[in-house]
Amino acid sequence: MQTLLYLMEESARILCGLRAQELAEIPENARMPTPSEMQKGIPEWFRVQEVARTSGNHIDKYYFSIDGQKFRSICAVKKWREKLQFELAIENTDEAPCF
Repeated sequence: MQTLLYLMEESARILCGLRAQELAEIPENARMPTPSEMQKGIPEWFRVQEVARTSGNHIDKYYFSIDGQKFRSICAVKKWREKLQFELAIENTDEAPCF
């Protein structure tokens, strides 16, 4: 199952034209998403890093895909997933031109 998920993520990276500078190291202190975060749209194979701000009591959350792509919000992850699903659907249709 993990191999399949890795292949899907790698395909997404290639399809979306992700540049190397957009990848980040997944921090060692990153954790698995909570059930609440997964309900909001974070895939279970993502990792979540919580960073406390130096001023105030606010905690920022960053979401990492398995290939290291960093997202600053759940909305950004949702948009990325919607784009990925659209591109994968196009790739799997018989109507796509063949060269």
